[in-house]
Amino acid sequence: MTTLPRLRIAVLSYGLPTRAHKRGGIERAAHTLADGLARRGHEVVVLSHDPRPADAAYAVAPLPWRAFVETWFGRRVTMGYLGNLLALVPDYREFDIVIAHGDSLLLPLAGKPVVRVMHGSALGEARSAASIGRRVLQLGVFAQELVTALVSRGVVGVSENTRRDNPFVRRVIPHGVDERCFSASGAGKTRTPSVLFVGTLDGRKRGRFLLDLFQHTVRAEHPEATLDFVGPAGPAQPGVTYHTGVTDDVLADLYRRAWVYASPSSYEGFGLPYLEAMACGTPVVASPNPGSCEVLDDGRCGVLATDAAFAGELTAILGDAPRRAALAAQGLCRAREYSLSRMLGEYEDLLYELTEVHAGSAARV
Repeated sequence: MTTLPRLRIAVLSYGLPTRAHKRGGIERAAHTLADGLARRGHEVVVLSHDPRPADAAYAVAPLPWRAFVETWFGRRVTMGYLGNLLALVPDYREFDIVIAHGDSLLLPLAGKPVVRVMHGSALGEARSAASIGRRVLQLGVFAQELVTALVSRGVVGVSENTRRDNPFVRRVIPHGVDERCFSASGAGKTRTPSVLFVGTLDGRKRGRFLLDLFQHTVRAEHPEATLDFVGPAGPAQPGVTYHTGVTDDVLADLYRRAWVYASPSSYEGFGLPYLEAMACGTPVVASPNPGSCEVLDDGRCGVLATDAAFAGELTAILGDAPRRAALAAQGLCRAREYSLSRMLGEYEDLLYELTEVHAGSAARV
């Protein structure tokens, strides 16, 4: 049997998981994919504004426009717009293929095959936008997403709802969870009722909404309840602890110890924290959105609650141990459907397909 060659892969991601700094799901997903492919023997270089994480198996090269992009104006005109031009600045000649986590409309001009990973859709972002300005910006990005998926065969959606919004997406590869880190084994649950949230105070994650519910409703019923808030620090409140820039190992421990993972997010293209919580044996209470409905199997593997019912559902499940146990068991089964090895295998098949190396008749390195 022929051994498939090691590929030289460039990965475009503005950010990566960075200790003591808040990074979102896209940055963590970019790291997981790059690290997994590197550990499968490929030569992976991530082009990013952030430094290489300490445990990463890949190399990092700096993107040249960091100072501009990190300004208020620069970030808003880059993501989804000017970023399509700036993505052409790096020299890709040494690489076989490029994986882009955004801003890839013009990347085929670099002369290399391109995999564009769409972590949801800008149309979904526009629907959940709190301001007219953001809605208009996201609709403009969505038009570019449509064109990108129409003209490129390397576009990947991370969920079926991404493909529903953009029917030109040819392939869906859901995120995978690393069971070596995110598993139910390890630390037990906290002694008193505990809630975990991963996200930001404002925007579609709506952490501030959860803080209000926790103080005014949850703690009224469960005075000893605690809330671990993984994200930028917010107002000091009784029972609330903020964690910013935690490692995956620390995050997994927080998942395992929490009685419930709660997320009132108005939009997710996938929602990686739902999956990570379930893999750690923790029930999920979430607002219904495209990602939560898909990952939680329309509420069969977690609780989907409207804004009016959210506090009541969260309070009730904290007081119902048998229901928590049942939801935890269902969530563990669901999480097994999203393995990291499956995700990496599907990406590897696509990479070989686009570089015209046929995996069906050969053994992998």
